[in-house]
Amino acid sequence: MSLLNALGFGKASRTVNIQPADVSFEASKNKSILESALSQGLAMPHSCTVGTCGTCKCKLISGKIRELTNFAYVLSEEELRNNIILTCQAVAKTDITLDVEDFEPKRLNPPADFTGKIVEQKTITHDIREVTLELDRPIKFDAGQYIQMSVDEIFGARSYSFAMPPTESGNKTISLFIRRVPEGQFTGMLFDGKLDNVEFKMHGPAGNFWLRDGKGPMICIAGGSGLAPVLSILEEAVKSPIGRPCVVLFGARTQNDLYGIERLKAIEKAWDGAFVFAPVLSHEDDSSPWQGARGFVNTAIGDVAGTYISDETDVYMCGPPPMIDAATETLIELGINEHRIHFDKFFDASHGVIRHE
Repeated sequence: MSLLNALGFGKASRTVNIQPADVSFEASKNKSILESALSQGLAMPHSCTVGTCGTCKCKLISGKIRELTNFAYVLSEEELRNNIILTCQAVAKTDITLDVEDFEPKRLNPPADFTGKIVEQKTITHDIREVTLELDRPIKFDAGQYIQMSVDEIFGARSYSFAMPPTESGNKTISLFIRRVPEGQFTGMLFDGKLDNVEFKMHGPAGNFWLRDGKGPMICIAGGSGLAPVLSILEEAVKSPIGRPCVVLFGARTQNDLYGIERLKAIEKAWDGAFVFAPVLSHEDDSSPWQGARGFVNTAIGDVAGTYISDETDVYMCGPPPMIDAATETLIELGINEHRIHFDKFFDASHGVIRHE
């Protein structure tokens, strides 16, 4: 065998070994490492998939890769010196070994391509709609994941979380919570009724946000349309009760921005264990009779969820990046293990990547 073949240059695919999990898979030379892993149902850490969030970063231990975009836009100089890479923006040139600290041995449903059309829209707040679409065939997903939507020559991929739990046979009808983004191209057309009869290209499922195994307390934090994957996870969790205490903090501006209350009440009624729901309002008028928590949601975590913080507490957060960043800092200060903090940041164009617009 030649040296080039030994290094993997002559193969149609490259072997990727993940440490310390000791899991291997074949990566296509025409796909990113992340895309190859997800196509085989491997739960590689990721979120935005376009090289912005940094969720997929890991250390290259051995082998060679090709950058699809310059890592320096996201990674620090120190990370670059230490061979940290972004799997969503790297293609394996040879067989490689990666140190993926947060890799979890879970099999996800591989993403596929679908088509879909809007069959119903329901206004739930002044800037959020529940949008129901019918797909050409059922999609299987894990509660908490999202799907990408696009229309050729009109707009590129936009990603929205499933706002309902999955069924065993898959869901042909799906619902999403979509917030109108100021000056957003897609949401502007959607809210103006210009997409009612349009056929969407759909791709999914995607996302590394799903319910982990465990018996410790759960803390769920949502902001805006970020309530969608939280509801999906909680409504799925009540199907297999294990007595986990659960606290849900929902950050909103005013009482008029609260929604999903009836669904949360139904979850609370069915929940096998302690269940606390705490809305936190950041811009409620001072003269309002509101008796609940005020301020930004991270400021209420200690008071509302402090008694549920332990070494086994898992945290699930969805919403805008500033909320998640602030809440993460607070949670770590309160003693939460950072590896038990799971989140899905809802990016838009203002964050350098279009996910929700």
